[in-house]
Amino acid sequence: MTAHDRFARSAEALSAPREKLQRAIVTTDQALARIKMRDPRSAAELLHECVAAASATGGRVPAIRLRRARQELRPWRREDFVANLDDHLLGVLGA
Repeated sequence: MTAHDRFARSAEALSAPREKLQRAIVTTDQALARIKMRDPRSAAELLHECVAAASATGGRVPAIRLRRARQELRPWRREDFVANLDDHLLGVLGA
């Protein structure tokens, strides 16, 4: 089983409202796994969910993980899906 699949199962299991912060962390790790699998577009889609969760929880760890994931998307920085993610990050987190 791949790391991506484990992250996906873990994120699904973290469904309670008090687990929102942990879910954001795990989902960001899942997105990083997708980047490593050369699937940056679906990684960016997952990261949109993480941006919203990081904003809602104010968590420092999800924000740090988001920054790292965004850095990993640099090779695709000219793609629309990365520009949309950047807009979301700036609009919600001011990052």
